[in-house]
Amino acid sequence: MILSYWSNACNALTTCTLQNPTPIPSPRNLKVPVDYNNPKEGTFTLYYQLNSNFDFNKPTIFFFQDSQQNYGQPGKVDDLARRYQFDESFNLVRYQHRGREDSFIEVKNNDGSINWEKAYRFLSSSQVVEDIERIRQDLFSKYPESKIYLYGRSGGGYLIQEYLAKYSDNVDRAFIRCAPNPLIMEKLDYIESKILVNSLDSIDTELKSKLKKIIDREFVPKLELLWLLQRLGYNYQNLGPIQDSIINELYDHNKETYTSYINKGGYNYSELKKNMTLIGQMGAGMFLRPLECDEKYLLGPEPDYIDPIYYCFRDLSSQVFRLIEEKIVPPPTYPPLDNLREIETEVFYLAGKSDHMSPFQIGVELGQYLKNYELFIANDNHMMIRHEDCLPMLRNAFLKFGLGSEQLQNARNSLQCKEWKPE
Repeated sequence: MILSYWSNACNALTTCTLQNPTPIPSPRNLKVPVDYNNPKEGTFTLYYQLNSNFDFNKPTIFFFQDSQQNYGQPGKVDDLARRYQFDESFNLVRYQHRGREDSFIEVKNNDGSINWEKAYRFLSSSQVVEDIERIRQDLFSKYPESKIYLYGRSGGGYLIQEYLAKYSDNVDRAFIRCAPNPLIMEKLDYIESKILVNSLDSIDTELKSKLKKIIDREFVPKLELLWLLQRLGYNYQNLGPIQDSIINELYDHNKETYTSYINKGGYNYSELKKNMTLIGQMGAGMFLRPLECDEKYLLGPEPDYIDPIYYCFRDLSSQVFRLIEEKIVPPPTYPPLDNLREIETEVFYLAGKSDHMSPFQIGVELGQYLKNYELFIANDNHMMIRHEDCLPMLRNAFLKFGLGSEQLQNARNSLQCKEWKPE
């Protein structure tokens, strides 16, 4: 039996010494199938990187990112580790998502247009799960019993759930931050889709009808307005005064506040759709993730209330929805929730009390299926920007020492984390 630094004997970073092989060059270029379901389609070069002082005697974190996320450019793994304040006793692995510049897969037609059927088959999250497993096998080819740790937020956090459903035996601990789960969202009757209307009701019950009248008279483009109202939740904890000002001013034929936000970065929907630099960097896969994270809702009937998620994401990913609705490709499938009950991996889920994309109730419900699970609900939004000191403390204590450890409980009970908890 090969001694793994991730074996029980070496858990919690106790002293273990392995014979380090010749240092692994970073970045790595790995030949893997374009389509794991049909290997005859050929291969592509999958790019991944390690931190500069990678050491097999240290535990290794895989940093999960989805097709809409781009954490750290090539050559920036050390910067990524510093930005997220990962403890120096860890290694860090970052991969370049398939379909992007350094893990390029051609999904365009001869005329330069995107072949959406090819993009859907080649760039889906189920393929990415296999990519990550191939990286793990390549990296630990001399230590096949080694286990890894995982970190991911939002769609990357759901990708962790997809990976665990298939390869949990390879994972000791996983830190999931503000992540969706399509089956749980269905069970909860898509509470994330009602966040805007509930927010408006909490301010003024007249705001919903005013918003509908603004949209009906086309005073400003519908999707531009809805995208703005949805995107504000990423940057502001208290949306009420902003939403109230935008809607009431537009209702009175005044665009001043609306225009001031549209002109800021990240709020202009039409600019996003034609941002070829971003699309070139992220690849066609960026249009798949809304479908993969929320397919059951987005392919369902139009809601009888105003929901930016439904209208904007249906539009943004319209070409992919068309393929499914015309039965050209099958809809994505999700790991059954009951399968999670068999997972031994320790999972820590960090939720935001005011998260408008992945409501904290998802984390509560997920705990009904995972046996080794802990939930922390922070008084924060999807971006977790209110109390920056607590997050790395929780993450490092959990990843180093695990659930039930004194170190994790000390982190939870620290002044910084107590200040981050809701009243």
